[in-house]
Amino acid sequence: MKSLTHLVLLFALCGLGYGVPRELTYIPEVLQATTSGRITQTTAELEQPFCVFDDVEATCTFCEVWLVVDNITTNSAFDVNNNHVNPSDFMSQNFQTNGFYLTVKTARNKYQCLSTMSTNIIVYTLRVGNEVPCTTDNCNAPLPTGATFRVRYILLNPFVSTNNVFAVTQWSRNIKLLDATDPNTIDTSAPRTGGMVVITTILVILLFLLLALFIAMLAMVCCRKSGTTNFHEPVNTFGSLRRYNTHSLQNKGNIITSKGNI
Repeated sequence: MKSLTHLVLLFALCGLGYGVPRELTYIPEVLQATTSGRITQTTAELEQPFCVFDDVEATCTFCEVWLVVDNITTNSAFDVNNNHVNPSDFMSQNFQTNGFYLTVKTARNKYQCLSTMSTNIIVYTLRVGNEVPCTTDNCNAPLPTGATFRVRYILLNPFVSTNNVFAVTQWSRNIKLLDATDPNTIDTSAPRTGGMVVITTILVILLFLLLALFIAMLAMVCCRKSGTTNFHEPVNTFGSLRRYNTHSLQNKGNIITSKGNI
């Protein structure tokens, strides 16, 4: 019975709304300049707002943290003062129409202060525009190439029917995305720098030395093959022949001589 009473009271309070949202001093920031790829043509890497909402209405267990992406190049219609924000009405496909959209819904407890033991396994960054393809209603879609925008976080209660935004952070500084370079505008006739000349010269010398070494090795192999043969030289045996006396022929001669004498 007591739990049912608390639930009814909670929904009654939710229906009343919060009035003017509380403005926090936190300013969302892009990662430091030493971080590679922090800003690209369609994305930007932000720090996540840990500890920012810890002291804001602790009883709001159903509250959600949303990221508001505001396109400063158009007339933004985002205003949370005395207004009800329904995230489903402000998705990324309305970026050009409304000048802003809501994305990256996160449960409030995900941004609680972290203990020292858990800081090594927590990802501190949030990349705006990294969802390709879009598979959710609150898609974190890529931003237009070269766009300039700003961001802020808001804490809202989805169960409140009026004035459901409880707290907002400050706007970030303007974030300028990179522009794509037109290949037709690249000057290919630009003079080479001193470093390029030195590297080219060294590579040419090394190639020449490698070619000379190859030719020398090839010449040595050819000369060695021409000076040797697989056939043995003929052996001169004239000086080593022995004279043999055929006793049979000598005996026949003697016999003929004897017959002649007779």
